[in-house]
Amino acid sequence: MTEYEMADLLTSITMAAVEVFSTYISLTAAYLVATYLVGQKLTTAQMTTVSILYVVAASIVVWGLYSYMSRAVPIADALEVINPGVIYGAQPMMRDILSGVMALGILACLSFMWSVRHGKAE
Repeated sequence: MTEYEMADLLTSITMAAVEVFSTYISLTAAYLVATYLVGQKLTTAQMTTVSILYVVAASIVVWGLYSYMSRAVPIADALEVINPGVIYGAQPMMRDILSGVMALGILACLSFMWSVRHGKAE
């Protein structure tokens, strides 16, 4: 594979990861808005259904982002061997941090749903 092909593949994978991240932001925003607007009005069954669907969908998105970023790391490493002075930015630590923050975001959203359903503690 030529340097150009590897750089193009890295760009394509990176853009796919960005798209997956925007899907996560959209899912999370929709869940938070729904929680804020109607969280107290939902029955327990409805709240459980919505929360399970959110957790499953968001987890799939987190896994997708982790998977895309995992594919980018060896390509970036190969490009850095070809061009030692250029940093391509695909690092395992960044993949792990971003995926971890997204997973914590899922837990934070569930916590927000719980606080809306159970009122504020003063």
